[in-house]
Amino acid sequence: MLSCREITKLVSESLDHPLPLSKRVSVWMHLSMCRLCSAFRRDQVVLKERISDEVEHASNEEMPEGVKLSAAAKQRIAKAIDSQA
Repeated sequence: MLSCREITKLVSESLDHPLPLSKRVSVWMHLSMCRLCSAFRRDQVVLKERISDEVEHASNEEMPEGVKLSAAAKQRIAKAIDSQA
């Protein structure tokens, strides 16, 4: 059985991309028995939904000129995020 630390990592990963079946089953089994990890997952889902809503409503057109990111800056940020994954 996976530890709570391992499960929280998998829960976080699962919000960004699908997990392999074996890991999904392990997470599901753990969450069915561990109320703390279940609460963590629930909180993470709510947080992701709220962040997604905010990002959807905020557009570059609504921001002052000095706050806009260039396409190159966006690419650098995306590359940095991908390299950390």
